[in-house]
Amino acid sequence: MNNQELCILLDSILALLETDNTEKAKEVIKNGIKRIDKGITSSSMNPDNNKA
Repeated sequence: MNNQELCILLDSILALLETDNTEKAKEVIKNGIKRIDKGITSSSMNPDNNKA
C-alpha cells in the first residue's frame, strides 16, 4: 500500500466516522490492516525488495 492509497483509506474512515457509521469504519480499518500485513509479508519474502 503506497502513501496515496493510505491517504484515501484514511479519508474514507474519517468520512465514515463523521457520519456515525462506526461499524463500516471498523470494517474498512480491518481490511486495510489485512492489506498492509499482506504487503509486508510478501515484501519480506522477496529478497529483491530488501536490497539497499
